[in-house]
Amino acid sequence: MEIKFKSVLAAGSLLLAISCSDQVEKKMDSKIETVESDITWDATNYIFYNEFLQCSSGQDYSQDALDEMIKAWRDLELPQSMLGSWGYSSLNDNNEILIDQWEISWASKEAAEEGWQEWANNESAATWVEKYNSVLQCDSENRIGYDFVFPHNPYAFGPTPESGSFIASFSPCQLNEGMKEEDLSNEIIKYNNWLDTIDPAKVNGFYAYGIYFPSDQSGDEDFRYGNFFETLQTISDIDNAWEESPEQTRDLNQEISSCNNPALSNGQVFYDPQDPNFS
Repeated sequence: MEIKFKSVLAAGSLLLAISCSDQVEKKMDSKIETVESDITWDATNYIFYNEFLQCSSGQDYSQDALDEMIKAWRDLELPQSMLGSWGYSSLNDNNEILIDQWEISWASKEAAEEGWQEWANNESAATWVEKYNSVLQCDSENRIGYDFVFPHNPYAFGPTPESGSFIASFSPCQLNEGMKEEDLSNEIIKYNNWLDTIDPAKVNGFYAYGIYFPSDQSGDEDFRYGNFFETLQTISDIDNAWEESPEQTRDLNQEISSCNNPALSNGQVFYDPQDPNFS
């Protein structure tokens, strides 16, 4: 099903305003155009363009080797339109933590295309790829693109962890038959209102959620939820808040969409131009 992303936000009077960054806007030809250089990855209700690269570990993979590889990558001349980057890993049968997805956030799809062109013309980037090929290989040719938004202030329950480590949960979803963009928009508003009723003191650490809308809408996935937690305890705290507020959560229409069970991953900040530890 093709979902018109902007209509999801607009249908419920969700204004495309930036509340977590110093976005600069200027009026041109009776339209408001965003000056993308002032956008940061944590802006609320801004339409980002995020890409996922599928990755596999090489024979020299280790956490130390990965840390060295990512630091060397950050030391390259990265495009200014790259707003942030994160790695995700799942446990294998040997209980080893291996990066299997790399996410990059851009100000727009056009910025992403320009950024990848810069990368292709960067000789230092080619040297970096060759040097660390035995540590991690990621498929940059078959990137999976999404329009992405934080519909709720990502800092409502506190700042992101200083360590850069977190827990991510992704759930691909389909709108059920008869449901429309407006239904999803109303669901988002209700969920945000419920989050606003939670005492942040009862949540142990950072929690935020975002929604991804695939650029390629020919597949089965209409959208996916991304939930981001500081620790497993944070997940438990949010679950407990849900159980303790049946009157508010009962109003959330659980029949709007069908979603796969959440897949948990260990998340790690690779790049954040706002944080000296990751820039």
